[in-house]
Amino acid sequence: MVYAPLNAHSYYSYLEGLPSPQEWANAARAHGLPALALTDRWLTGAVEFYKACREAGVKPLLGLETEVLIEDSAANVIVLALNQTGWASLCALASQLHATDPLARAAPWAMLESKAEGLLCILDSDDETALTRLQTLFPQRLYLGLRAADEAERIRLARAHSTPLAAAPPMFYLEPEAEDLQTTLTAIRLNVQRETLAASDAVRRAAHFLTPEDFYARFAAVPEAITATLEIAERCQLELPLGQPYYPQVELPAGQTAQSVLREKAYVGAERLYGAVAGEVGARLEKELAVIGERGYAPLFLIMQEILEYARQSGVPTASRGSASSSLVAHCLGITTPDPLYHNLYFERFLNPARATPPDIDTDVCSRRRERVIRYVFDKFGHKRVAMVGTINRFRERSALRETGKAFGLASGEITKLAEWLPERWGPPHLQAREIDAFAELTRRFPQHARMFAHAASLLEHPDHLSVHPGGVVIAPGPLTARVPTFQAGKELPVTQMDLDAVEALGLIKIDLLGIRGLTVIGDVAEAISERPERSRHGEAEAAQSKERAHPSTTLRILETIPEDDAATQTLIRAARTIGCFQIESPGMRATLKEINAQSIEDVLVALALYRPGPMTGGLKEAFVRRHLKQEPVRHLHPALAPLLQDTYGVILYQEQVLRIASQLAGMTLAEADLLRRAMSHFDPGKQMQTLKERFIAGAEQKSGVPPAIGARVWELMAAFAGYGFPKAHAASYAVVAWRSAWCKAHYPAEFMAAVLANWGGFYRQRVYLTEARRLGLTVRAPHINHSQHEFCVVYERPSPKPPEQSSAGSAQGVSLYMGLDQVRELTQRTMERILQERPFTSLSDFLARVDPRPTEAENLVRVGALEGLGNIPALIRQLHGGRWERGQMALFAELEAAEDDWTIEQKVAAQEELLEASVIAHPLELMAEKIAQTGALNTVTAAGRIGQRVRVAGMRQSWRRFSTRDDYVYFMALEDLDGMLEVMITGEIYRQHKAAFATAGPYVIEGQVELDAVSGEPSIRAEKIEAV
Repeated sequence: MVYAPLNAHSYYSYLEGLPSPQEWANAARAHGLPALALTDRWLTGAVEFYKACREAGVKPLLGLETEVLIEDSAANVIVLALNQTGWASLCALASQLHATDPLARAAPWAMLESKAEGLLCILDSDDETALTRLQTLFPQRLYLGLRAADEAERIRLARAHSTPLAAAPPMFYLEPEAEDLQTTLTAIRLNVQRETLAASDAVRRAAHFLTPEDFYARFAAVPEAITATLEIAERCQLELPLGQPYYPQVELPAGQTAQSVLREKAYVGAERLYGAVAGEVGARLEKELAVIGERGYAPLFLIMQEILEYARQSGVPTASRGSASSSLVAHCLGITTPDPLYHNLYFERFLNPARATPPDIDTDVCSRRRERVIRYVFDKFGHKRVAMVGTINRFRERSALRETGKAFGLASGEITKLAEWLPERWGPPHLQAREIDAFAELTRRFPQHARMFAHAASLLEHPDHLSVHPGGVVIAPGPLTARVPTFQAGKELPVTQMDLDAVEALGLIKIDLLGIRGLTVIGDVAEAISERPERSRHGEAEAAQSKERAHPSTTLRILETIPEDDAATQTLIRAARTIGCFQIESPGMRATLKEINAQSIEDVLVALALYRPGPMTGGLKEAFVRRHLKQEPVRHLHPALAPLLQDTYGVILYQEQVLRIASQLAGMTLAEADLLRRAMSHFDPGKQMQTLKERFIAGAEQKSGVPPAIGARVWELMAAFAGYGFPKAHAASYAVVAWRSAWCKAHYPAEFMAAVLANWGGFYRQRVYLTEARRLGLTVRAPHINHSQHEFCVVYERPSPKPPEQSSAGSAQGVSLYMGLDQVRELTQRTMERILQERPFTSLSDFLARVDPRPTEAENLVRVGALEGLGNIPALIRQLHGGRWERGQMALFAELEAAEDDWTIEQKVAAQEELLEASVIAHPLELMAEKIAQTGALNTVTAAGRIGQRVRVAGMRQSWRRFSTRDDYVYFMALEDLDGMLEVMITGEIYRQHKAAFATAGPYVIEGQVELDAVSGEPSIRAEKIEAV
């Protein structure tokens, strides 16, 4: 007694279905069903469903449910792919259906008519016109679907038109009891309350999975409809070609292949970098080229080189990310910056011959200029062959509670209060996956909402909607929608309906171009340098060079030719004056730089790898630092480890070292060693891991004479490290960007700080960067109607300072940093544009007459000091309030003389803190420097380096979060001082003891012990005593 469900919906129908594709496959296997059709309204889950069914021994049928507009009515249809042609039709139909409206539910007849090849159709309607039209479109491939055996009209129509019947009841959940949850899901989708759905057809009633017994009972009167389900399953013979490369072709010279062109370019690059290609360089190139050629990956490398060469010529900063820097071929093509030979990076970490998945050449791109590169990819390869990669936004605790609460009729304020009791989710996925019932505490405290909480918990990890991946772009050799469905996400660029894993499984080339603000900062600095007014004694010759530098193709040379032994940069890094610098500005990272006395790119690389949860929580960081400073001897578990770990003083610091140990200590191939590393990093304690462990211990004894007990200890050390280990390839690439950003700060502090502030990128809030700019000697000014731009900008106010190469690091003579007009609260785009068009202004009345701002805008500009030089603040405010002025009806009045003194510094700081969220005059702590000094408080950087010690710090509250535990609240405060920021954890008991101190945002003096967060790796203080200054 078997049948094939032909109309199953997963949670990829987006707020319509409940089961996952895996749950559908499991249900079919549990009941011995031979086949199962997934007919979501999107094709998002098709690959996941296909894989799950194959693993379960169930034949997967892929289809789509939609309405089709026929004359004046809409008929519901299910279309199933019969073969590869049908899959192409299905993808094209799904793409066109969602091309203009992601919520579209009906396809025009012409759309279905043009996409019918290779499809089988089931009409889920008793519309006779639709039946006759579809018979013509789907000859011998049309069935009339039944939801129950008593649908007499459908049965009559089928017999009258000689159309076979097929039992195809819709299934949206597995168990009948899930109908209640389905009702909530429908209310969420329609954005209404559950109670309004009581009599609505929108609720999927009795739409649960039918066991074979239930199915036969329901359709016993029409046995041919049951038989038809198996017949349809047999007719559908689609085999998705998973894992087969489907790479685009590149333009090649006549008579050459992609592999031959890649070889030629790799050797040209190697000669440029290394001179004669021989020895280690030649052997490594040949080894890599052989693997690349065998896998057919040459087009991927050539495409990436072409894209990055365009970025370089266009002045767009880029940086390799992840393991791609382990490839010498990629380095020789200019795809990556770090030298894999110098850094001892293994190609197998990037492209493992024993692993079937294609390599990732992920690239970070300047976030502001990223769109330029993406446009190039679309224009170069064709808009029909390129799409952004989709990503699936899923319900998390707060979003599930919010949407479920709305469906149950709760007010938004009540939902917000309930959400305060939810735990915070952070850390890597393998830790998030622990079995923690996020709603258990809520249910205990608020039992009246138990049903609502149960529904919210059931929706966790369910898809909510499709979005755009932050960096992924996919390229096909032909029309993309013949292989992958797309949709439109608001912009004109198409987005795949499938996520990254599904797209890669279908063999398409994926390029990750992730926007990074740190690259935008150094790109902006390079651009500013190339356009900087020439003020030195070099005169016309230097001005001519400046014109050449200003060309986008040469702008990046400023960054690419930064010396790696620059003294000013070394000084800045050694002193850890790296606020604003990419990846090395947090208090903990700056403390690490000081600990190891960092002063080179190699030291920065080490710091990036050291400042990770693994080394920091396992005592490895402390051991490394002591040995690095020669405070203790280097120790190894076995002498055979000495040559493998000598560069890191016997400490495993990089993932690549796991490969070295497995290969050179235990005799594994590098390909096997990489599989071991991957298994360890995924925390897989299963049979495969035990087999690998036994293989490693035995191999270490046989190859290197390591006793089994020592081999087991080495294994445990690697396993403990692997989950948090940092790829040296990744660290090496980021170290280059960090060094370049430090060079920019050391030599061009004004341009650097302007870029940091304009891009709102970094670890801290704005006022920390403003304080840092003042510390660098910059004149930082409030927004000004005669000088500021939209964003932060540099104004050169005095001529002829020393050129950068002659000045001391951090010198900023004759340079002012102006805050942008966009920082002023409530200032509209219209008023900003008018200011920029009409200036300069000579008086308040001149400004009011020509710009005509709203009264609130005018007063805010006056209060922050944006009219400095046109009168003092009290006098200007008195003119605004005392003159007969209304917007659009300006009565010019005589300028009133200032009879009173200007505001005090404290008044100006308070106004700027209120209206700009930061003061350019002084940090609030600077006004209380003497009082704070008397407390003996440490700065945040010094405190961050004192793990396990009791310290005292002082600062302002930057942010405040409250979370619930089983019995109380716990509070987290980001404490900001002049040097940075540090997290403070406050228990409920400590909070209640010192509650009066939190009436303002500070400053506070906090005493407590410095601890290290096991997940984030950041230092924090567990508060024991809190006082308001």
